[in-house]
Amino acid sequence: MPGLNDFVDFFDMVGQTGWSRSLQRTLIHWIGPSDQDVALDVGCGPGWFTLQLAQRSRWTTGVDISESMIRRAQLNAEDFGIDNVTFMVGDIRRLPFVDASFDLVTCVDLLFLFEEREPPLRELIRVCSPSGQVILLNPSGAMNPWTARQYCDRHGLSHFDRDSLLSWSTAASRHQMLREDDIRRMALTCGARLTDAVPLLNGLVSLVRIVPESRTADVSA
Repeated sequence: MPGLNDFVDFFDMVGQTGWSRSLQRTLIHWIGPSDQDVALDVGCGPGWFTLQLAQRSRWTTGVDISESMIRRAQLNAEDFGIDNVTFMVGDIRRLPFVDASFDLVTCVDLLFLFEEREPPLRELIRVCSPSGQVILLNPSGAMNPWTARQYCDRHGLSHFDRDSLLSWSTAASRHQMLREDDIRRMALTCGARLTDAVPLLNGLVSLVRIVPESRTADVSA
């Protein structure tokens, strides 16, 4: 079937671009995963960020709705000899895990694609332990083809690095902006709280940390 392998190959290549790897390193540093953490990466695609998490956690699970993405992620894990990771097909709107299963839940470049964002966010928070954290990365309101092109010019991005970032910016501009205040409000209705937010890629993307309400109460006590 034409296009299927192209779709998987495209995202596999994106995960290995310079700008994507820089984002992955920044996320790992900002999250600060522990070697005792059990982590979940939702919307893992071909698994490049999931494998970064696995190298710094006790066990990591990657979930994606695409079977072909999961197969590629499994192959990537095998190629690098990473064996403390599991990949499985799953839907962010109905995650196949019991409540409070994970110390760390990440969701990179996915939530903004939904028209109804609260149900998937509620699922991410549901499977996070009371002492854990939910990490979201999404395009910011500043992301569009014009600003992405400026970023590419400023940082000397060319060839596939440039084309893939511009493709991401085009996709982002076709969806309703996901503002920090929107995430803050949704988190509160789901029994959690947005505690940190930082801009990345010169403000083109937004990284936020959400913790369950019980953890916020423990910290303030």
